Amino acid sequence: MSFPVVFPVFGLTLPAHAVFEILAYMVGFRLYLWLRRNQADAFSDGQRLVVLAGAVFGAGLGSKLLGFAEHPELWPVAAHQPAAVLGAKTILGALLGGIIGVEVAKAMAGIRGSTGDIYVLPLLTAIAIGRVGCLLTGVSDGTWGDATRLPFGFDAGDGVIRHPTPLYEILFLMLLGLAFLALRRVRLQTGDRFKLFIMAYCAWRFVVEFLKPVTTYSLGQHLNIVQNIATTTSLRAAPGLSLLQAAALAGFAAYAAVFARRSWKGLSWRRATISSSN
Repeated sequence: MSFPVVFPVFGLTLPAHAVFEILAYMVGFRLYLWLRRNQADAFSDGQRLVVLAGAVFGAGLGSKLLGFAEHPELWPVAAHQPAAVLGAKTILGALLGGIIGVEVAKAMAGIRGSTGDIYVLPLLTAIAIGRVGCLLTGVSDGTWGDATRLPFGFDAGDGVIRHPTPLYEILFLMLLGLAFLALRRVRLQTGDRFKLFIMAYCAWRFVVEFLKPVTTYSLGQHLNIVQNIATTTSLRAAPGLSLLQAAALAGFAAYAAVFARRSWKGLSWRRATISSSN
């Protein structure tokens, strides 16, 4: 296989990344519409439109901000070529930015309650489809892993045997989707499925980023940016967490705190009930 993969269609050469990204949006949105028609929803069409608008705006902004923070080598390029702004984006930034955008939109519109559960399966499906495009694009996509000597690594187009991290993510999302399907009969509070999805994805991204060439930042007298490049002789140039990993930790911790606070309140209530009965 030659990377990046392209598809000849009616005399045009379409890159696999663009094809699968568009397919991801289409399938994810159609799945959302199907779920909206076939299951009860406490929110009106107008409220859902407000939520979607907040999600789209927040996701677009979050994807770019975190994407450029992760790739400082693109800063001078974007300064001279505005079109390069389209090049840096990250799914994790889109998810976290979308959450913030939704919460802001809900606050402005006076919408109360959790709205995220219906988006879990569409998001899982869309991200998995999009990662196929990342896999077929090869090392130029920036999502492939470090060099590896493991037998399931392979050449992504630059002569280096790498971790196929997009494939790892597709497999992870398939397993996560099966787990959520198994949880359909489990009674959870509204919004818990979405919270669990974000926690699981944040945990995954935190771990898998250790297998990728990343940019780390050292805070001292001056900001020190270290670009880690995967080669056959150097698996990691410098230790440290990337900004994406820090964002993943923050996303995980935010929802973990929600569950912890709820558990503490439940425990306090049970203690108060026992004390009053005695």
